[in-house]
Amino acid sequence: MQVNLMDYTKFRLKPDREVREVLEQTNRMFVVSCGKCYKTFEREEGDEQYSHVLEVLGEDGSKAAGHLTIDFLCNEVLSEKKISGLDLSGCDSIGVISCGLGIQFVARLVDGMPVYALADSLPHSLNYPAEVGYHGISLEEEKCAACGQCYLNLTGGICPITNCAKALLNGPCGGATAGKCEVNSSVDCAWVRIYERLESRREPSASEYVPPRDHSRPSWKLENDLSLQNRMLRGEGFYGGVHPLEHKEATADRRIESFPEPRTAIIFLCQHAGKRARPLVEVGYRVKVGQKIGEADGFVSASIHSSISGKVVAIEERPYPAAPTNELAVVIENDGKNELDPGIQPREDFDELSKEALLEIIKQSGIVGLGGAMFPTHVKLSPPKPVDTLLVNGCECEPYLNADNRLMIEHPQEILAGLRIVQKILGVDRVLVGVEENKPEAIAALSGFAESSPSVEIVCLKTKYPQGAERALIKRLTGRVVPPPPRGLPFDTGVIVSNVATLFAVYQAVVKGLPLFQRVITVSGEGLTRPGNYLVKIGTPIRDIIEHCYGNNVDGLLEEYDVKMGGQIMGIPQANMDSSVVKGTTGLTVVRKYPVAVSEERDCIKCGRCVEVCPMQLYPLFYGYYGKKGELARAIEHKVEECVECGCCEFICAAKIALLSFIRQEKAYARSADKA
Repeated sequence: MQVNLMDYTKFRLKPDREVREVLEQTNRMFVVSCGKCYKTFEREEGDEQYSHVLEVLGEDGSKAAGHLTIDFLCNEVLSEKKISGLDLSGCDSIGVISCGLGIQFVARLVDGMPVYALADSLPHSLNYPAEVGYHGISLEEEKCAACGQCYLNLTGGICPITNCAKALLNGPCGGATAGKCEVNSSVDCAWVRIYERLESRREPSASEYVPPRDHSRPSWKLENDLSLQNRMLRGEGFYGGVHPLEHKEATADRRIESFPEPRTAIIFLCQHAGKRARPLVEVGYRVKVGQKIGEADGFVSASIHSSISGKVVAIEERPYPAAPTNELAVVIENDGKNELDPGIQPREDFDELSKEALLEIIKQSGIVGLGGAMFPTHVKLSPPKPVDTLLVNGCECEPYLNADNRLMIEHPQEILAGLRIVQKILGVDRVLVGVEENKPEAIAALSGFAESSPSVEIVCLKTKYPQGAERALIKRLTGRVVPPPPRGLPFDTGVIVSNVATLFAVYQAVVKGLPLFQRVITVSGEGLTRPGNYLVKIGTPIRDIIEHCYGNNVDGLLEEYDVKMGGQIMGIPQANMDSSVVKGTTGLTVVRKYPVAVSEERDCIKCGRCVEVCPMQLYPLFYGYYGKKGELARAIEHKVEECVECGCCEFICAAKIALLSFIRQEKAYARSADKA
């Protein structure tokens, strides 16, 4: 079925006569165009508006000193970087082809140079009834009422309709006191600002009569309040991010409980970043709890241990939960004896151990990052450069998950002991523990034990996703910016980041002598009878966990529900439940599928939402565009390697494009291109 998408572009070029009148006032004009939004995304469409301006100029084409197209011009953070880099030394003015938002933004940014509107803003439709601000659901301070004819040329780029409390078009009301609005004394009078700007630029006063309009539309207070709220939330802590419904209440108060022993454990030999571990056992071997069954094979690799005692019944490929592929696994049949490997012994003298000895214990224990990345911890704690700060990630910003939260509440002393071990290894005096404000019990528990450690500071953070991403957390807590990948890493800023669950595992390994064969996960979502936070043996089948928490046979469950390893946003959907828990499993989230089938093919309409929420300040719409066209190499030009795969863009995408899938393909292509 052919679907015709309406073009919701918010502006059009002024009539030729008006464009000529504007250009007659200038000698050399630099033109900035917005790449348009709310229309089908066709990258090769060209900039027909600027071409038309040149046609209007004709022989006077030399008046155009240059041209720059900026996608989503009203995005202050990203657009300011591009405009500030322009060489405007030979220009006497700037012309802007955009809706009123972009024109006002440019006028504010280049204060001191006249800015002219070359386009008029368009309302949603001819009878559009919404409040002022359809264009103005903006995260910046500018607003646009889309009134259909732009007079910003006459007012120095300051819109009187959206900035004046009375929307006066013909000058001030006369009620201003000390330059403040008589309606709201905390706000500058818009017309005083207009006259001051015109005077500073030596432009003529706005004396031309502007016909009054019909302002009988409803108040725009609601839109203004929403815009203010969005700006406040979006700007907190770090650029971008989203505020999804948390859905944490079902498990926030549930204490950690031990999950029943699996009858059969499926323990993958690659559950870490880097090279797969080399198997140390064969079919028929009998193993004990904590026995090493896979040896780290290379520097970036990790050892694997049995989580149960019993007999190895197979070493074969099984469906892997972290990727749509099969991986080699050791399958062990539980003998029910739960015998510990004799090498597992507590260490009373761990305080006296050297940095090298501690690192060796962590390496032999197979500890990896438990926040989901699964990077070998002994490698992370051996940075090639000196570091001065340890950041502890207690954010757990993914919806539904509470495993880290409960660890902080129930085991703060153990986490802080693991912290001190890592602090000793790194030789740092500064430790910042970031915990989001939606975890007050965790903050209180950690603060109580941290009082005796003057180098440790517990920082309460405004709740926001994806605050737990390393680069976002480093920027939020230290103000430092990690250089872009593939070469830039956190230690380049003098920082190492560790998750609270990883620190708990470090404590278990060093103090209790327990290698990493179990971890705490959250099982939550819809339709579950026993959601909770469980201490689960690595290798426990996903089917066993869902059956236990669902309370019924799970055959056919995936027809109605999605089961994700991880949280709702970054979680990896499971094609079946034949896989098992790995070291990087933070939880299992069960969410009901949409009751209505949705189209797989939808076009990007350039709404700009993905750009506004990307914490890495990227333009994710290009990843979907080039991914659909199969031009994976083009995504590298748009810095796809800097993407942290947080999923904010896909979460908010109006067209429901599978952006994460395209991003992962493009990053894999980029990695293979680097190796080649």
